[in-house]
Amino acid sequence: MTDEDRVMMDAIVVGGGPAGLAAAYTMAREGLEVLLVERGEYCGAKNVGGLVYGTVLNEMIPNAFEKAPVERPVSRRTMVFLGEREHIALDFGAEEWSRPPYNNTYIVHRSQFDRWFAEQVEEAGANLLEGMVVDDLIYESSNGTRKAVGVKIRGDEEFYASVVVLADGANSLVTEKARAELGFRQGRHKQDYAVGVKQILALPREKIEDRFQLEPGEGAAMDLFGAPFEGLIGGGFLYTARETLHLGFAARISSMTAAGLRPDDVLDRLKEHPVVHKLVRGAELMEYSAHMIPEGGYDAVGQLAGDGVLIAGDAAGFVNMSAYKEGTNHAMESGRAAGLTIIEAKKKGDFSRDTLSAYEQKLESSVVMKDLKQFRKVPEVLEGCPNLLSLYPKKVNRMLVDMFTCGPESKREIKKKAFRNFMKGLPKIRFVRDVVRARHLA
Repeated sequence: MTDEDRVMMDAIVVGGGPAGLAAAYTMAREGLEVLLVERGEYCGAKNVGGLVYGTVLNEMIPNAFEKAPVERPVSRRTMVFLGEREHIALDFGAEEWSRPPYNNTYIVHRSQFDRWFAEQVEEAGANLLEGMVVDDLIYESSNGTRKAVGVKIRGDEEFYASVVVLADGANSLVTEKARAELGFRQGRHKQDYAVGVKQILALPREKIEDRFQLEPGEGAAMDLFGAPFEGLIGGGFLYTARETLHLGFAARISSMTAAGLRPDDVLDRLKEHPVVHKLVRGAELMEYSAHMIPEGGYDAVGQLAGDGVLIAGDAAGFVNMSAYKEGTNHAMESGRAAGLTIIEAKKKGDFSRDTLSAYEQKLESSVVMKDLKQFRKVPEVLEGCPNLLSLYPKKVNRMLVDMFTCGPESKREIKKKAFRNFMKGLPKIRFVRDVVRARHLA
């Protein structure tokens, strides 16, 4: 192919999730010629629903969530620790979370939200190519340097650009090929993955607001730990959309394999727990989805910039697996940083690794890497202390139930018995060590 025959862009973005859309929007708004390639039928087609943190989007598009298809803002958070048939709930919120910008925390249907974001990207001037799969990048060598110069679309179509942003998610063969082709430095630790499974359950608006004690239009987000996830490194969630509930869990794939469990088994266990069952009973299953989540943390993040290539979002591993469970905001921040870096590179006329490495510097000074660095020990703690998310919540639940169960014994005898039951079968040294290490989770 001659240079005259090439379809040439300033930048090509692979992946139409939050990271890719943020990158494309940032560049298109500054007049760059951008092509975004999304393998789904449309942006968001592969996702169902969930929690979105919107600080970055509200900065890119002022008051974005007055325009975006938000189901409910989150006015209340709850952490629920589940025993076999007991529970402890830490419920908290603030009146200010019920007013704009609603703590920048929203429940959305991703199929609607991502599609809306894609429309903003197109209005900014980017070109969207949906329903197309990128099989590989196109590479060229010059003066001993190997660089990416475009993408190969399944069906033998090729597009060329000065730089490619890889934002194609956790399970990305294209990104892995590019890392190998360009000799990218790996992270200190191997990347670990969880499987995330989610159901969308239809329930009338009035029932949702009654069961979760919500004012009209307000939403709740619940994190679930304990008995349903015994033996697993993971936990569950339950979010209230306008007329649906988003119920699911995420667990380390290695722990699922070791326990011999299928995702459906765990989700069924979660739905059958008395606390969860009361909240979802009578709801009709509308959608089901499963996806991979990178959770290796800071030490699993490797090189992110090379000659003609940047890596963003889940493909880079930007998920905070601490108690905050933040992914979309980090994805959008990384996409924005990639876009800003490419704008600067365009002005210089230089898309080498030396120039594009400014992307890594931007991330190091941003909330993305600051947060990942702060919680860098979380993957190690969860791997070494799986009881934190399963056995200990069960034990604490049972102890509190025992302590407050009315009986003929004195309170002193009741408390002694409750504590003895708590410590029964619990290695004391391991317990103390796990409790000390748990401080890294929040």
